[in-house]
Amino acid sequence: MSRQEPNLSVLAATAEAIALGNPELTPFWRPVDSTGHSRSEASQNVWECPGGPPDGAETYFVIDPDPKVFGTGAAVHIRYLRNKDVPECAENTALDGEGTALDQDTMDLILRRVQPKQGVQTSVDFKTLPGGSLSVEARVRPFYPDALLLPNPVSVPPVLLSSLRRTHKLCTSPHVCLVKITSDAVSDDVRVFKRITHGPTFVKELEFVTRLPDVDFLLRPTHLVLDEAGLVHGVLSDAHPASSLSLTMERLHPLAFDGSGYLAGTTPSVSWPVKLGWATDVAAAAAWLHARAIVGWDLKTDNVILCKDGHCRVIDYCPGGYTLGWCAPEAIPPNWEATIEGDVFDLGLVLWCIAVEVPTVDTGEEASPPLPLEWSEGTPGWFRALVSACVEPDPGRRPSARCVHESLIAGDFDDLRNYTD
Repeated sequence: MSRQEPNLSVLAATAEAIALGNPELTPFWRPVDSTGHSRSEASQNVWECPGGPPDGAETYFVIDPDPKVFGTGAAVHIRYLRNKDVPECAENTALDGEGTALDQDTMDLILRRVQPKQGVQTSVDFKTLPGGSLSVEARVRPFYPDALLLPNPVSVPPVLLSSLRRTHKLCTSPHVCLVKITSDAVSDDVRVFKRITHGPTFVKELEFVTRLPDVDFLLRPTHLVLDEAGLVHGVLSDAHPASSLSLTMERLHPLAFDGSGYLAGTTPSVSWPVKLGWATDVAAAAAWLHARAIVGWDLKTDNVILCKDGHCRVIDYCPGGYTLGWCAPEAIPPNWEATIEGDVFDLGLVLWCIAVEVPTVDTGEEASPPLPLEWSEGTPGWFRALVSACVEPDPGRRPSARCVHESLIAGDFDDLRNYTD
């Protein structure tokens, strides 16, 4: 089977792969309930401090919303920093609580002070003062303050925010949900809505993605979400119920991690032909991007989607990103830079995660995973050697993504450093 380019073939998806790509909606997606809720579930974003405890966080929720309709209710965004003046306080308790939100009494006290209004967002900065009183500073912003006007037109069909109805929310991100388009009389398809969280990054990624040709190794937006004023709120893309490879592995092995590593107690449940097919899909995407000098695009299992046809496709492939824990040894921040060799290192880690059926690399607080990698039983020796070549500490000894792809198609390993692109 060839997709788009005859020299970047992939393996045919098996019935097993297609079944894994079409589970009943996973527990990571929660249905939206329109009844009986005066306040949406609070989401918490913690500002991590490398090598130490969190130094700040933000709590977001909406009062009296219609959970299925965007922009309804009174939005509240509370921000706070670690309080060095008053060690025993609500903000420090929340920061030390492994990502828990502020306690209910503190939030109720803040709400009585700021009196949030419907249809807008009240942004609050607060701090506990010596003696126990709260310093509360509030300002009113648009309900979705990150919405923006695009500086340049893009070739993505528009859809109105007011025509979308939220059906499910993603437990791991408050900015991603499933929606239906109420104005679409032809299709009842569910789509993924990813809202803007950082305007400049969104514009850069959108303009980059829409300049690329439509190729089947990558997922791209299907719609641009606008409001009646023409402000952009995010993008829609096709929904795939299995979601990312990382969530797929968590679904298959929910109890595999016990604090000593993801390999503990993991029994393989995916056949080798399926794993090989997925690995080939990801390597084809990497080879296609590298052939166009697209480098440094944050490849990881979170950014590989298991699609309904049983194939894997890559998202978030705009250059310039990295994730701590996935960094090559020579590219640990602040020394990170986009390189082909760094991408191949990440490709090797994704292939390892596929082979041993783990959601992600387990690095603790390290920026790069410990080497050599540990393997589970049943992984062919040639595949282990291939992945080991990808994660060579010396970047000059790593193969190209094209060579990795060729080896996966062949189902064998040779000295890839003798291959030429």
